[in-house]
Amino acid sequence: MNFSLTMTTAPRSACLRVGGDLDYETIDELVDTTSQLLGRQVGLTDLHLDFSRLTFLDSAALSGLLLLRRRTSEAGVVLHLDNRPAFVDRVLQVTGVAGHFVSSHSDAESASR
Repeated sequence: MNFSLTMTTAPRSACLRVGGDLDYETIDELVDTTSQLLGRQVGLTDLHLDFSRLTFLDSAALSGLLLLRRRTSEAGVVLHLDNRPAFVDRVLQVTGVAGHFVSSHSDAESASR
């Protein structure tokens, strides 16, 4: 399995750097980590998922991202999908869900603002 997850936090924002394959075997780790973060970081306003090192995304991962979008929205947190590879943009466009996610093409340091 080729997957890595690294987290950095600031008072009102957090960044999870996702690397490798985000698929049916790995999406649960991302969902669980994000859910725990939402539960413990009071005052969080922005959650950035940095996809600059992402190499693959399948339909299970897309479903998981939509679940994260719903959970962050319920918590009043904006979910950002940053530094998306072209294949991620293509999947989001083809499936009609691109409008559900905020995109930032700046580097992940924006999460520490």
